[in-house]
Amino acid sequence: MKTNPPLLAFVFVLLAALPAVARANPFELYGASARAGGLGQAMTAKVSDWSSLWYNPGGLTQSQPHLDMGTLMSFDDVRVRLKERPAGYDVPNLGSASPAIPSSYRLNARGDSTDVSNLYDFVIGATGSFGFDNLRVGVAVALPMTRLGQQVSHYADEREQYVSNRLNFELYGDRSQHQVILVGAAYQVQRWLSLGVALSVMPEGTANSTVYLDDAARQQDVRISVQNQQIGRAAPIVGAVAKPLDNLRFGLSWRSANYFALNLKNAIQIRGFQGDAKSFPVQQEVTLRLNSSPDQLAAGVSGELGAWSLSADTVLSRWSDYLDSQNQKAGFHNTISLRAGAEYQAANERQLRLGLQWEPSPVPAQTGRTSYVDNDRVVMTAGMSHGLEVFHRQVTLSWYLGLHHLLARDTNKAAAASYPTCAPGVTGLCDEVPDTTKDPATGLASAAAAGLQTGSPGFPGWTSSGNLLAFGMNLQWGF
Repeated sequence: MKTNPPLLAFVFVLLAALPAVARANPFELYGASARAGGLGQAMTAKVSDWSSLWYNPGGLTQSQPHLDMGTLMSFDDVRVRLKERPAGYDVPNLGSASPAIPSSYRLNARGDSTDVSNLYDFVIGATGSFGFDNLRVGVAVALPMTRLGQQVSHYADEREQYVSNRLNFELYGDRSQHQVILVGAAYQVQRWLSLGVALSVMPEGTANSTVYLDDAARQQDVRISVQNQQIGRAAPIVGAVAKPLDNLRFGLSWRSANYFALNLKNAIQIRGFQGDAKSFPVQQEVTLRLNSSPDQLAAGVSGELGAWSLSADTVLSRWSDYLDSQNQKAGFHNTISLRAGAEYQAANERQLRLGLQWEPSPVPAQTGRTSYVDNDRVVMTAGMSHGLEVFHRQVTLSWYLGLHHLLARDTNKAAAASYPTCAPGVTGLCDEVPDTTKDPATGLASAAAAGLQTGSPGFPGWTSSGNLLAFGMNLQWGF
């Protein structure tokens, strides 16, 4: 087997030059290659190219050295329709003594969400051997074509009324707007067994700000010094491929949880407060954990029967440890996804592919304080590969189309005889204006405070549904 050190060196240099911005992986939603997408991501035992880095690094040993370049795109037709809020639940205006800003002062009106961010990625992957028959190394990079990266945090409860005042799909859209960096290697231990390990390189950013206010009444006149640093973190992906028969393969892989962490620390100095040890300086610390991916354990089988090749995967995702963008435990449950793919070897070096996935939502019924939006998905895919000649070299062109159908979901908040006051740790639908709040004019309990007052955009409920369309295409050169 031939190797190409200059090519691999070029890709490693490209990796080193990338800015460290990442979040949950777009490969997780739409597939790591056109071949993988066309097969419904049933790839744990099927992998035989650079996409092994994502699905099962042990499959790298089945790959001939190659370079692969292409694109991955997604387009949305999804919606979150908020149910009309009955009169009497808005936060009333009780003057400066009000425990919450009145609903009439929201920066954005409560409204529906009718789209998520489309994806436009350039993808490059490569494998090589460095001259060793039993060894394979691989690298892969996905680069957004419309931005270097995008990080958006949301609140899952009533606090979102002060920001977008909308509900947002928890696991789609912004979640995939980032670069992907994968590196790995595999070794064929026995004729029938290969083991591999890969790293998903992710950053962690820390921003320290020192702030000086000369006049607390003029907070727009501020002096700020910012120190920002990013360090790299590497989450492991390990896997094994066993081939007891020439036409039968088994695969097992584990992918560690990953996320983009942003630590924000402010030290605020306000002139006139220097004599108060509790107020000088004011220390603020926030940690954002932007759209985590869970630990995943995948088991798969692939078999060949004449011109047909069939594959199936079962994927266990440990969503129970999921933390949302505000670094809060979301209360999700673990899921089991099912994936199946079929590949037909046609004439003229053409391969036809079909795939089917069942991806259940990890989000339980949102009847309480939080309003996470997510839906069960059925994914149907189709794709094709065929040989071409480009610059007198034989290349393989692959493409696929995928339809992600979000099964309609109807959510209603649970009614109760009384509601607790909103506070840390409260999980039920909560009252932003306690019934004991006094009317500043009379000093007596305010009639406007009686019962439930909430500005939560998710109250009293919503419906969510829609479709996501994915498209992938790539050219592969062997060497």
